[in-house]
Amino acid sequence: MADINNPAGPPTIFCSSCGVVMEHDARFCSSCGAANPHAPAVVSAGSGARRTDHIKYRNMWVQVLLAIITLGIYTIYWFHVTLGELYRANGAEDRRRWLWTILYIIPIAQFFAYWHQGYEYDKFVNGKFPGIVIFVLWIVFGPAVWFLLQRDLNAAAKATQR
Repeated sequence: MADINNPAGPPTIFCSSCGVVMEHDARFCSSCGAANPHAPAVVSAGSGARRTDHIKYRNMWVQVLLAIITLGIYTIYWFHVTLGELYRANGAEDRRRWLWTILYIIPIAQFFAYWHQGYEYDKFVNGKFPGIVIFVLWIVFGPAVWFLLQRDLNAAAKATQR
């Protein structure tokens, strides 16, 4: 691909294969299909590339001990903090985290919070565990979700530390 600088806007790019003028952000030539090396990089959803430098490593045994000592209050804190970490990692806004945390402690409404966190976790692991599976697991055996989610967050935290 050859490009010519255009002072009025983005550079004009010509396909090196067929010579057709291309959009500056086109990934491929619309005429012949040749790749545009000047196109902006696109991160695919399945690549797992995401920002994880904010995720904190948490020891599972310490968490279990804290949950027992605080009679479960630590789990509310854990839900709130990990939901925020999932939001940031998924590139979502963090405006409603308090709402979901409040729903987490209200009987019946907590199912909506389980659903929401399950789907945020699904996005974080790129579908390794579908949101509906996590939702059902929350209902059947919540500690399993705690373990799975924290295990993947800890793996992301360790990978960031390297």
